[in-house]
This record gives sequence, C-alpha cells and structure tokens, in this order.
Amino acid sequence: MLDLIKGSKVERDEALRIIYQGNREKIYAFILSNSGSREKAKDVFQETIIAFYENVRDGKFKGESAISTYLFSIARFKWLNQIKKDMIRTGHHEKLEMDTFSDSPLSRLVEGEKKQQVLEVLELLGASCKKLLVQNLYFDASMKDIAAMGEYSSEQIVRNKKYKCLKRLKQLVSDRPSLIQVLKGNG
Repeated sequence: MLDLIKGSKVERDEALRIIYQGNREKIYAFILSNSGSREKAKDVFQETIIAFYENVRDGKFKGESAISTYLFSIARFKWLNQIKKDMIRTGHHEKLEMDTFSDSPLSRLVEGEKKQQVLEVLELLGASCKKLLVQNLYFDASMKDIAAMGEYSSEQIVRNKKYKCLKRLKQLVSDRPSLIQVLKGNG
C-alpha cells in the first residue's frame, strides 16, 4: 500500500481511497464517543489523512505498524489536542466573564509577563525542544503520540530528545539560578 501511495497519481489516489474508506468509521466512532460531532470527526479525519500522506511521502512512516493503528494514533492525538484547545478557549471565556470586574489591568499585565518569561526560557532551549516539551508536559501527549505527528521516526527518538531537552533545561537553570523563580511562576 505504501508503494502505491508513493507511485503514480492514479495509484496514490486509489490507495488513499481504500485507506480512507477502511478507516473512516473507526475514527469517526472514536471522536463521536469522545464528545465530538460528525463535523469535527470529518475535520480531524481529513487532517489525519493529510498527516499520514505527508509522513509516508517524507519517509517518516515506513510501515512499522499497521496503517490503521498509525492513523488512529494520529487522529487520537489530533482530537485530544482539539479538546484541550476547546477547553482552554471555554475556560478562558468563562474566566473573562467571571473576572471582568475583579481582574485589574495590573494583575493581567503581571500574569502575561510571567507567561512570557516562561516562554522565553523555553525559547532558550530551541524551537524543537520547546515544541516537544510543550506537547508532552502541557498537552500531556505520549511519546507515541508525538512520534505519530511525524517529526520523529520512533518513540525512542522522542524519549532521547526529551531527555536531552530536560538535561539542557537543568543546565540552563543551574547556570542562571534566577530562572528557577521564573519557572515557578514567582518571577
């Protein structure tokens, strides 16, 4: 099937049609059973097929697992991220409604500065470390989910990269003790 995807346009289209038809309902069922709508399921499935195709094309997926398993892990990761984004948006809107009068401009400025300082610390680690740590620690994505996103070819590579990123963060903090207060939110 992977050879067909890499083949001519006709072969690729046929392979993707078969993969699409063979996996659509399973992924839709997962999203629908996890508080999703048919429309959201359709969007996530489309994004999943695109990510899968790009990973095959770029050689990031070589068929180490079943295509259906790989697609499901991509879809699961995308759906969990969507839920988290929706929750953050909803929480943000609720917080805005509740805090409209009690939230002073000064407290918003201080909170924004704290978030900015944490992002600046993560920026010092580099874009790939920042992205990996945010996905793993903030969005609670597993190593398998991060590998399925296509930037890393295996879970072990993700684990190794996370280890190196955390090691670099510890070194950064030991070189600059003032960063401890920033990361604790007291900066």
